[in-house]
Amino acid sequence: MTQNILIHQKKSLIFFILITGLFFLNIDNVESKQSQEIFSTIATGTQSITAGFSPQIKKEAVLAALKSSVERAVAEEISPEAFATNFELLDGKILANSSKYIVKYSVIAELREETKYVAAVKVRVNLTLLKKYLKKYGIIKTNRGKPSVLLLISEKSEQDILLKYWWGNNLLPYESLVANEIMQFLIDKGFVMIGDNTAKAGQEKHGIVFSSIYDTSAAIALGRKLNADIVIIGKAKSFEALNKMGEEKIYEADISLIMFNVNTQKKIRGFELKATEKNYDTEEGNISVLKKAGKDVAEEITMVANKYWEENILKKEQRIETKIEGEDYLSSFILLRKALTDIPEVKSVQTKELGADQAIVSILFKGNAEKLAQALLLKTFDSFGIEIYDVKDKSFTIKFVSK
Repeated sequence: MTQNILIHQKKSLIFFILITGLFFLNIDNVESKQSQEIFSTIATGTQSITAGFSPQIKKEAVLAALKSSVERAVAEEISPEAFATNFELLDGKILANSSKYIVKYSVIAELREETKYVAAVKVRVNLTLLKKYLKKYGIIKTNRGKPSVLLLISEKSEQDILLKYWWGNNLLPYESLVANEIMQFLIDKGFVMIGDNTAKAGQEKHGIVFSSIYDTSAAIALGRKLNADIVIIGKAKSFEALNKMGEEKIYEADISLIMFNVNTQKKIRGFELKATEKNYDTEEGNISVLKKAGKDVAEEITMVANKYWEENILKKEQRIETKIEGEDYLSSFILLRKALTDIPEVKSVQTKELGADQAIVSILFKGNAEKLAQALLLKTFDSFGIEIYDVKDKSFTIKFVSK
C-alpha cells in the first residue's frame, strides 16, 4: 500500500514538473513572439510546368513568393541605392535564406495553367531578425548616434605559415578571430559594422588598390566608398610563450591597431594590447588567446570611439542639407520653418532652392542629421504630418503628409 502511494506521488510530481515546464516554455514563446516586429505582405511565386504538375512545382512557387516577401521587407528598411550597392551580398546572405525570416505563411490563391503555376501567398516576415542580420552585414545603419566601422585586421597564429588577410591583392575567404570579437562587441554596443563580404565587394567594385597590407590611404578610401565613419587597420598575432606552468602551456597575443576618421583622414588613436591564456592544446591555446585579446581591445575601442564621436560629431555644429517635398508643401513649409527655429540646437535655416514641388534648405545644427530628424519627429502640426527618410550624416528628406 505504502509503495503504491509513493509511486503515485512520484508520478504526480513528474506530471507537475512537466506541466510547469511546458507552462513557462509557452510563456517564453509568447513573449518572444510579442517582441518580434512583423512585416506582413502578399506575394506571388511562379514556376514553369514542363512535364506535368507536381507538388515540387508548388513548393518552388511558394519559395519564390517567400523570397519576394523578404525582398519587399528589405526594401522597406534600406534605400534603393543601398539595395543596389549591396545586391550581391543581399542575394547571397539574406535572400538565399529567405525561409529563415518567415514567421508564418499561407497560400491564399492558386492559378494553374498549361505551362505555369502561380501561388499567391500571405506572408509574415520577422523584421526584428531581418534587421539584426542586415545590421550584422553592415547593410543597414539603424543607429546614426554611433559611427559605422570598417575593420582591416591581419592575423597570424603560431600554426600559420603566412599572414592571413582578405583585402589588397589577397581576396581569399578568411575571418579574423580578433576582428570577429571586436565586431560582435561593437554591434552589441550599437555600432554599425561593415562586414568583410561587403568590404570585399566594395574593393572590387571601386577598384581600390592597396600598395601594401597596411596602406592606410587605401583603407580610408575603401571606407569612404562604403560609407564608413571610422576605419581600424592593424595586425594581431599569437604564439606559445617560453614560460610554462607544469604541463600547461602559456600562449600570448599581441595586437597593434590604428583608428582613423574617414572624413578627415586623420588618426584618432593607436591601440597596443597584449593578452595571455593557459592551455594544454596548441591549437586551442592560440584560438582562445586571440579571442581574449579581441574582447579586451574591443572594450578600449568602444570607449575611445564613443568619446570621439560624442565630442567631435554629435556636439559639433554642421550644416544639414534638407530636401522638403509633398502636396501643398509651401504653406506647410512656413510652419515647419517656425518649428525648426524653436529647436535650441538649430542656429540658422537658409533656403537654398525653392521650386514648385520641393525646396532644399541648409540647417546649421549642433549635431548630426539623425539627431535633428529625431527632434523634428517630436513636433506636432494641426494640418499635416511629416515623414523623414533617406537619413545620412549630413542630409535627409522630409515629406509632408496631409491629415
